[in-house]
Amino acid sequence: MRSTFLGLETARRALVAHQRALEVIGHNIANAGTPGYVRREPVLVATPGFVVETGAGFKRPGTVGTGVEMVRIKRVFDGFLESRIRQAGVTLGLWEGRDDALAQVEAVFGEPSDTGLADALGKFFAAWDELSKRPESVAARTALVEEAKTLGSYFNQAVRGLRELARDLDDGIDTRVDEINSLVREIAAQNKEIVRIAAIGNDPADLRDKRDVAIARLSRLINVSAFETRDGSVVIQVGSGELVREDRVNELQFESGTLPGEPGVSPQESRVLWSNDGRAVDVGGGEVGGMLSVRNGDLPTYYGDVERLITTLTDTVNELHRQGYGLGDPADVPPPGRDFYVYDLGSRTLNVNPALDPDAGGDVAKVAASATGEAGDGAIALAIAGLEDALTMGGEKVSFGGFYQQVIADIGTSARQAAHMVQVHEATLHQYTNNKDSISGVAIDEEMVNLMRYQRAYEAAARLTTAIDEMLDTLINGTGLVGR
Repeated sequence: MRSTFLGLETARRALVAHQRALEVIGHNIANAGTPGYVRREPVLVATPGFVVETGAGFKRPGTVGTGVEMVRIKRVFDGFLESRIRQAGVTLGLWEGRDDALAQVEAVFGEPSDTGLADALGKFFAAWDELSKRPESVAARTALVEEAKTLGSYFNQAVRGLRELARDLDDGIDTRVDEINSLVREIAAQNKEIVRIAAIGNDPADLRDKRDVAIARLSRLINVSAFETRDGSVVIQVGSGELVREDRVNELQFESGTLPGEPGVSPQESRVLWSNDGRAVDVGGGEVGGMLSVRNGDLPTYYGDVERLITTLTDTVNELHRQGYGLGDPADVPPPGRDFYVYDLGSRTLNVNPALDPDAGGDVAKVAASATGEAGDGAIALAIAGLEDALTMGGEKVSFGGFYQQVIADIGTSARQAAHMVQVHEATLHQYTNNKDSISGVAIDEEMVNLMRYQRAYEAAARLTTAIDEMLDTLINGTGLVGR
């Protein structure tokens, strides 16, 4: 009788254990398409065998086991691989930030193009060359002023575009800093709940999945390191500072720097700061790091190159123009010393001298084409046209056009490098993610096999219960009394 009841308990344990195993498999199948879900695996172990009394206080293990039980649900997770994925995300985020920002820099210049600044620069010098051949022509002078205004508008567009891009990048970084703060608050709340659930003996696996997803996204934004403590919470660090510990957070804030070429203001870089003490954050990588590298490094460099091109062009053209005569200027008096271009440092705009621009009430006759004031003399116009090939830039090693082409080439090289590195690190991250999926991901075919295995085991346990029930019925109701 005793062994019969022991068998019934064994069958009951088997039913419970395999029912719970089926629930785990069902949870896996239900979350096969859930981002960040880590596969669960039921861990079944045999329960201790029945101990038989042998007399004289001795015991020995019985030969009949007592069944099975599910001792825990294993989260199939590789911490080392997860850390590699996070680091790959940091690097990919860095290059994604640079790629996006440099693509916007390229859009500001729009080169190569048949209607860009390089083309306008060539047409500007060609107009001076045409004027040198026909210095008395009002039409040639008018055409020159229009080409000069077009060139000025391209310069102004480039300067304005780079300054606006700096502000746009600041806005983009600020938005990402807000997202970082939101993520660390989410992780801190998950830490608190995970510790609470683990303390009462339950498994907070689903919360761990969500927390891992949040940390993965955080690593794409900024260079973070994460490690789990003994109570199940994670500590998130950036550089030497802590973003999250247990349920406490230290948020970040963003400080915009000065715009490139800000008049009368010392250059100041845009920075990410710790909210609690205002110290600068060692951002390292991620999208924020990539965008900051362009905002504080590449962008001011390109802006300085453009402004250097503008100021050198303005100074050299004006220096020659001041030595010349316009139509009607008396040849027996010194040259009027008029500037051709005016570069306003306050508004950062390049314009033709209003005295020469008919649209501003000026007169194209005042354009200085002559070196002597005599009719037919176009020496000044020819000298200015010759500036096209003069080595005036880069330490007097390259022409205006050559210098501008170098700037565009540098931008293009940096942009292509960023785009290439995005592809490289996307492939690396994809490889790591595939490795993780092969370990932690849900494979429907495998889960269906497990489903059938645990289903068959459950059915067998149920059949065992039926058999034992029939045995008990025979024992209780079918056995007569002997000796009466």
